Amino acid sequence: MPRLYLFAVLAACACLATAASAADKPGNPNTDWFSRAGYGVFVHYLAGLQNSAESPNSLGKQTSWDACVREFNVEAFADQMRECGAGYVIFTVMQVNRFMIAPNATYDRLTGYKPGEACARRDLIEELYQALQKRGVPLMLYYTGDGPRGDAKAAAGMKCPPDGHVTEEFVRNWAAVAREYGERYKGKVTGYWCDGCYPFIGYDDKKLGILAQGLRAGNPKRIISMNNGVNPKVISYTRHEDFTTGEMNTFTDVPLSRWIDGEQWHLLSFLGGWWGGPGLQLSRRQLIDYVHTVNAVGGVVSIDVMLYRDGLIERSQLMTLKGLRAGLKAKLGEGDAWKRGKAVPPRNKAWHRMAALLSLDGSRRLIPSVGENEHGARLGVDGDPNTSAVGGGEYPWTYEVDLASVGPLRRVVVTFTQRGYAVAGDIKVSADGARWETVHSWEEATGGKIDLSLPGNPVRFIRVCGRKPDGPDQPGIQMAISELEAYE
Repeated sequence: MPRLYLFAVLAACACLATAASAADKPGNPNTDWFSRAGYGVFVHYLAGLQNSAESPNSLGKQTSWDACVREFNVEAFADQMRECGAGYVIFTVMQVNRFMIAPNATYDRLTGYKPGEACARRDLIEELYQALQKRGVPLMLYYTGDGPRGDAKAAAGMKCPPDGHVTEEFVRNWAAVAREYGERYKGKVTGYWCDGCYPFIGYDDKKLGILAQGLRAGNPKRIISMNNGVNPKVISYTRHEDFTTGEMNTFTDVPLSRWIDGEQWHLLSFLGGWWGGPGLQLSRRQLIDYVHTVNAVGGVVSIDVMLYRDGLIERSQLMTLKGLRAGLKAKLGEGDAWKRGKAVPPRNKAWHRMAALLSLDGSRRLIPSVGENEHGARLGVDGDPNTSAVGGGEYPWTYEVDLASVGPLRRVVVTFTQRGYAVAGDIKVSADGARWETVHSWEEATGGKIDLSLPGNPVRFIRVCGRKPDGPDQPGIQMAISELEAYE
């Protein structure tokens, strides 16, 4: 999660929105620009990362927090955000400890800290806005609902109880800090992603409303979300938010609509190995396919990256993001090609769509049996019969394709590799990814191709489930999908 420590995962299944409610309740039009942005970059900028000699983000340097903030190169950072094609930036104000990235007299008064001891003297928020707006990139901020609870002096001044259970007095104090920022920056800050608004620490509708008022101070069009933790799928949380926080550890959940219970659908996850960390959990092609699928119905994706002390982001992540905007444009071109009958094969709705390797019951994602380039999910929808998708680690498995939108489906063609087929299996379809209908089953198959006619019902997702792989006295081996095709 965006927090850099473990927190209890909420059992919030009762809050999961239904597909019906997701599609028929539009929300705040102030999120229109957010939906059009499509994706943005999220960065953790914290004393425990950029100002800790033990953290790679710090480049081995540790100073006072005030000195650290002074060293941040806003122009270099803004240049990289432009290179990434970021539709917005979400930048952390603070997290857990006392350190803030900009002056705040209300904070100093309540906590007893002097300027520079907790709140940086440099107004990094203002300078970020100035640098980003020159490049056409809106600025959003990360805030928390539990405040500086990790610092004894600040927590006491804010009236944050020792057990971390928030009171109305604390929330009013902490909202006053946000109010000072909001009234200072007004329209310069377009939104807040607010962490730590958990019910188990005492947040209820009244406290969420108090905090929301503080977050919107100075700009009634400012959009906010309030995090209640990691959930199995993106969910709505409170009437006081405009978009979902969507905190996830993978880029996997996809929306059926722009709206979910009247909120703008939005997901946040990390590109590296963990929040604010290096490396890549997705290839550029995988990221393009995912963001395109979300954007196709108006959803938004925030991508957490590794940020160094000097304001630059980790190079492998930068290079991946630099190709994202162009890749999304190319994906739109693929859609136009399909409409013109130039998909491979012509009019194939599954061509270059997002695909996944799943366990047989669809509950777990599998790695490719060899590697992404040899047996990745995308190879089953790439139009090339010489490539194939094969799930690793589990012989019975499921291949899933997301057609990106609900539409009539009258024909499905599944081509297996010469020996990579399941003796027994099923083909299932779904409009919402939750309710599945088995439209074809087979037993004692000998491979080759399945060409299935369907009545044209609305479908978005297709699954090929290989129930019975190789074994005694049967000719099949692990299922390998050479190509899946779908037609209206």
